Formats: sequence, C-alpha cells, structure tokens
Amino acid sequence: MIAPTDSRWRKIHPVVVCLLLLVHGALVFFWENPLLIGGQLLFLILWAKRERIFVDLPSYFRYGWWIALVFLLINPLCASNGVTFLWKGPITPLIGRLDLTAEELGYAGMSMLRLSILVLLSVMYQRFIDHDRLMLTFSAWMPRFVLTAVLAIRLFPFLEQEMARIQETMRLRGILPKSDAWRDRLVHRLFLFRPLLLSALEGAWLTAETLYVRGFGSGPRTVYKRSRITGDEIMGLLLVLFIPVFAGFALGFDFGRFQFYPRMMWHDPVGDLLFLAGLSVVWILPLYWLLRRQTQ
Repeated sequence: MIAPTDSRWRKIHPVVVCLLLLVHGALVFFWENPLLIGGQLLFLILWAKRERIFVDLPSYFRYGWWIALVFLLINPLCASNGVTFLWKGPITPLIGRLDLTAEELGYAGMSMLRLSILVLLSVMYQRFIDHDRLMLTFSAWMPRFVLTAVLAIRLFPFLEQEMARIQETMRLRGILPKSDAWRDRLVHRLFLFRPLLLSALEGAWLTAETLYVRGFGSGPRTVYKRSRITGDEIMGLLLVLFIPVFAGFALGFDFGRFQFYPRMMWHDPVGDLLFLAGLSVVWILPLYWLLRRQTQ
C-alpha cells in the first residue's frame, strides 16, 4: 500500500522525479570525497525520513550490507595500493601479499557509502514514481517497448503474490517440508515452482487474450494518454538540471578534491565544507519547489 505522504510525489510528473533521482545517482560518481558522499547520504536519509519511508529501508539494506561488508573485508586485503600499512600478511601464489593499508580501508568505506546511496535511491524510485505514468509518457513513440516494459515490471510482483498464495494453499493442505533441514526445505521450494510456472503461463495467456481483444499490436493509436507537465514542474526540472551544473562548476575550481592513492590526502577541508553547505541548498531547492506545488 502506498503511504499518503509519498502519494504527493506520484502526482508530480514522473519524468521530473525520475530525473531528480537520476541526478543524485550520477553525483555519487562525480567525486571520491567522503565528506561530500557522506553529506549526500545524510541528505537522502533525512529526505526519506521526512517522507516516512525510513521504516522500510532495513529490509532493502539487508542484502546490501552483507555485500558491502564482504567488499570492505576482501578489497583491502587483496588490493596492493597505499603506503600507510596497518598490517602485512603472508604472500599467496595468485593474489600476492595480503596486506591492509589505511588508503585501501578508506576507499572501501567510501565505496560502502556509494552503495548505500544507490540502494536508497532505488527505494525512492519504487515509492515516489508511478511506473505506469512514466511508461505512458513514451507510449506514442515506442508503443511496443512500453508494453513490454510494463508487463516485465509487473511480472515480479505477480510472481511474488502467486508464490505467497501457493505457499498458503500448501500450508492449509498440510503439505510441508519433511523436516527443518536445508535439503528438505530446498526440495519443498523446488516442488512449488511447478504450480508457479503453470500459474504464470495461465496469467500470460489471459493477458495476451485481453491485449488482443483491445486491439494492441494492430497499429499505432490515434489518441495516447499522456501526463502533461505544468509550469511549476518545468521550473522544478530546471532546478534539478542546475544541480550537476553547479557541481561541475565547483569541480572546475578544485572543490571536492580528495586523493586516496598512493597516500591519502585532503586538499581543502574548509573549502569542501563550504561547498557541501552550498550543495545542500541546491539539493533542497527542487524539493521545496515541487512540494510547494502540492501544498498550494
């Protein structure tokens, strides 16, 4: 169920919201400064908390944290960069010397922050954007692609609901794994895939019949339902596009420079702190303008 607080984002033109999230995702790769990346992560967390989707984040971060922890442990040990050694281990045949440097550890931590931002943006994409409206925006130019994309997007939620329904039916009929051993549970899960496949094929057949009756694939339509963009949304779009312009202009003046290798070096901490303050204002402006339209 969509929370009432994030429904206001679904009322905004989906291209504007999608571009806003895409710009934040691209900014992650603009620099390698932990202060700027950490500040961006804090900004996105506060935004998510304000929109009341913060309670849903642990389930999304569950697998991302494991990947990040593995990367944090393996990458510094297997890499051979940096000069500030924290630990020197044995020499292995394929990898070479296992060591740990402050530079490798810092770079791995920065990569964890990047991964956290990308996961958070993916959650916002799921909650803030009406996917049907986004796809229908391009229906006049790419009707077959839009139809295929919409069906593919709905495939995974459909399979998830069908799997839950099949499991509940099996449980009510007393068809359970023989024991709690992983082998028996795996055999039981594999047994569920057959009715899931048959249900998916039946759903695909019904969908194809419905599309055929409604005339899909018979040629281009004369009328397409589109989401019209308003003047306030155009202004918000310009504010969104100003974010990478401001960031690129600041990078041209050497703001945000941080060097990990060969030795960790922060060129201008005070200047980067001021740059982060200005960047925060630039981040807030499109949010304020787009939400201002919804509250009027």
